[in-house]
Amino acid sequence: MPSILFVHENYPAQFGHLADHLLRLGWQVIFATASEKVAEGKVTVEANGLRVCRYKRQREPGEHQHHYLVGTERAVLNGQSATRLAISLRSSGFEPDVIVTHSGWGSGSFLKVVWPNAKLIQYLEWWYYFPPMDAPEAPIPDSPEDKLAATLCRNLPFLLDVQSADVILSPTNFQAGRIPDFLQPLVQVQHDGIDTDFFSPAPENEDGFQIENLPDDAPVVTYATRGMEPLRGFPQFMEAASVLQEKHTDLHIVIAGNDRVSYGAKLPDGDSYKKRALAQHKFDHSRLHFVGLLPRQKYRDLLRRSDVHVYLTRPFVLSWSMIEAMSCGCALVATDNEAIREIATQDVSAKLVDMDDIGSIVRSIGSLLSDPKSRVRFGNAARKAVAPKYSSQLCHDALTKLISKTAGI
Repeated sequence: MPSILFVHENYPAQFGHLADHLLRLGWQVIFATASEKVAEGKVTVEANGLRVCRYKRQREPGEHQHHYLVGTERAVLNGQSATRLAISLRSSGFEPDVIVTHSGWGSGSFLKVVWPNAKLIQYLEWWYYFPPMDAPEAPIPDSPEDKLAATLCRNLPFLLDVQSADVILSPTNFQAGRIPDFLQPLVQVQHDGIDTDFFSPAPENEDGFQIENLPDDAPVVTYATRGMEPLRGFPQFMEAASVLQEKHTDLHIVIAGNDRVSYGAKLPDGDSYKKRALAQHKFDHSRLHFVGLLPRQKYRDLLRRSDVHVYLTRPFVLSWSMIEAMSCGCALVATDNEAIREIATQDVSAKLVDMDDIGSIVRSIGSLLSDPKSRVRFGNAARKAVAPKYSSQLCHDALTKLISKTAGI
């Protein structure tokens, strides 16, 4: 029976569905995480049979640590605690054939010290450069040399993992292309996959997504995000939404996600980009709905209810949400950049826009709102573009082959 250890700061994150897939194939699977959802000090067995255990770093980086190295020290502390957990697992008889670790957190950096014969797959989402392409609006620092040096050090946890890695796994070609040339021989590209059977167009006569004060026949523009932040175009979307509400007096805007910053610099306590947008722009609040972070089925129902779904982003890690929206047959308006163009085609499966051109965003959304036939055409093309390539079954089969080949199974 082949065995595998998944290591991720969060749970279930990118590895949960794949872990379940391997379990159903008969693999012995353990998931190690720092998530507080998981009990500390014991191995918990989930309903599907997955064994989950938690590591916890013993302290935070030192107060006088050089600021270039705070992230690296945090990664080493994570690696130390994960390694202590690994020693405990080894003592119980667990010997993984392969380890898959989410790189950058440091959690998997020392695991081959415990299991030198295991193969290690380094899941690497984003290599950092300066100036950053994911934050072009950032002010020019007083010392760009200092910022560049700090960025070079930000990649140190990735390099620590590389020393043990047999394969570097990247989910998209765009993200893989960011990895330096000297590491490219190790790089394999394979997406995590989404459940295209679940994220599918609404069947006829479905009750659908409902919230208070949203009429069944109202046109709906949707935006879904983990955090409301500039990297994912939240300020631009809100400005466009204000204009759209004025132009389309029956239009409702539904925003799913938390009022927080997931990526990028945090704002001072008490401030948020949501608060700023509401103060800066005029809205009809009876037609503006913030629904929070939705449960999976409710989120799917929202996508099915959408007349136009908007996904804005700087060039960065591609969100599953865009592919899920396309899989549901949403008419999509998205940012025109390399990360998006790998998945969506201009004027075929999406309308692609300059994220900083509010007029272009408004016109693209408005043209779809006024043309139901175009919405159907774009939605059908979006579904057709992602269902054959990004289905979880296809991607999990491909990942299983990659893992098995790496482990020599």
